[in-house]
Amino acid sequence: MNPLSAVRRKSRLITLSRSAAPAPSTDVGSASPKSDTSKALPPQPKPVLQLNFYQRGFNAMIAYADATVHYHISICMNCFVPSSFVTIIKRSHEKGEFVSSFEMGISTQRATVNMRGDEKFVDSVLTKTGPGRKANDRLWKWRWDSTLGHDIGWKGEKPVRNCYRLDSAGTPAGPILATFVLGASAAQHASGSPQPASLVIYPDGRQVVEHILTSVLVLERKRLTPTPTSVTPLFN
Repeated sequence: MNPLSAVRRKSRLITLSRSAAPAPSTDVGSASPKSDTSKALPPQPKPVLQLNFYQRGFNAMIAYADATVHYHISICMNCFVPSSFVTIIKRSHEKGEFVSSFEMGISTQRATVNMRGDEKFVDSVLTKTGPGRKANDRLWKWRWDSTLGHDIGWKGEKPVRNCYRLDSAGTPAGPILATFVLGASAAQHASGSPQPASLVIYPDGRQVVEHILTSVLVLERKRLTPTPTSVTPLFN
């Protein structure tokens, strides 16, 4: 037999066997699905945070939630003006990160508030609308920096005060940012036991929680300070 013809027959058999082999399946249904990991999950909303205030020592208190101290609040006297006191707010503990402070009292100087090193006069930041109205119809406006969304308003007096964002016209708008519930002594509360003051921060208020906390403490100082309407106010 001619060796060339044998090679041709062998190559022809190889070609036929290759053509007879089944083609790879192109059935879409049989293909294994690919997991799409490029799509990030939407961020989960932060839960509601309820801060309870508890007196710790003669000149300090803490704001805590679920046994975790979030803020340490202390009071110190201005040695040059012993009738004026400074409230200092720090994170977690006495030596924690500085958040804010404000000074108010009997003084010829205007009350001041300091937010992370930026100091302003209280009466230029905090204003009240609705004079002559019932206490719960008044609106306290805290205007620190409108470009950063730090303009908030407190409505109501007691026992509950609600906080909202302020729109460009200075009107409360959107969902509630926070709710402050006044504390009550044992004699004041129906249960006969003292009830601590609390501050509930809702998810929409978490971004401005420091302004919420500072402003409500300033408001409480003003609310509890006697200001006779018949004479020039003694306290600032």
